[in-house]
Amino acid sequence: MAESIPLGQPLQPRLGEQAYGRADAIPWTIWCMFAGIACGLVGGQWDISWHMSIGRDTFWTPAHILIQLTGVLVGMACGYMILTATFGGDTAIQSRSVKIWGFRGPLGAFIATWGCMAMLTSAPFDNWWHNAYGLDVKIVSPPHTLLSLGSFAIKIGTLALMAGLMNRSEEKVRRKLMRLSVFVGAVCVSQLGTILTISTWPVNMHAAKCYLAVAIAIPPALVGTAWGLGRRWACTLVAGTYTLILLAFEWILPLIPAEPKLGPVYQHI
Repeated sequence: MAESIPLGQPLQPRLGEQAYGRADAIPWTIWCMFAGIACGLVGGQWDISWHMSIGRDTFWTPAHILIQLTGVLVGMACGYMILTATFGGDTAIQSRSVKIWGFRGPLGAFIATWGCMAMLTSAPFDNWWHNAYGLDVKIVSPPHTLLSLGSFAIKIGTLALMAGLMNRSEEKVRRKLMRLSVFVGAVCVSQLGTILTISTWPVNMHAAKCYLAVAIAIPPALVGTAWGLGRRWACTLVAGTYTLILLAFEWILPLIPAEPKLGPVYQHI
């Protein structure tokens, strides 16, 4: 006993860290998914501004490319996680994975992968829809609905992945993940606000349906993100970040010059 080597830390926590993979840094896959979500945010707001100022002159607008870049970046990250968990042979990764159709991976990665497929499928669908029926008559068209569902799935999957990382991360990493989660939650609120554009026009604010639509759609995004974060003032942080995002677009987008390319075109005399 006198020659035995003392353990540096209790055995049980060490085994726990080995089994669940203690995270001391944010993986590149999370950053890749975050970059994709940021591209979708910029592309979505830019696309609305493009349609209102220039019109839908072509499918290959920079805004459309940014939106679809979301599916590409998130798909790359989720594909790497799923293929690594399936064929990598790492028991620690497989222990915190689910099995779907013979593939293994984090549940959030599977949810986000479905969202990527929906988003990328919506692109040719939307192009065909415009060629067949003309310009957008309303925002909530079938291809736009498919795009929105895919985008929401990506955000839910990303939040689920970051929540799992927060449970096994050091305090410094956990704080960074919380900030990223707040931003993703704010993007969810922003997307819901875009879907509710027609219901929240100023002329509709004199009717109850405007406030009913907001009361049904917005609180679940705020409460869901706050529940995942598990900290005080989480809803306030998400709402404040959402406000800053909208103010940034409100101030920046009008500074970009644009001329209408679709009629009716009005010229100053």
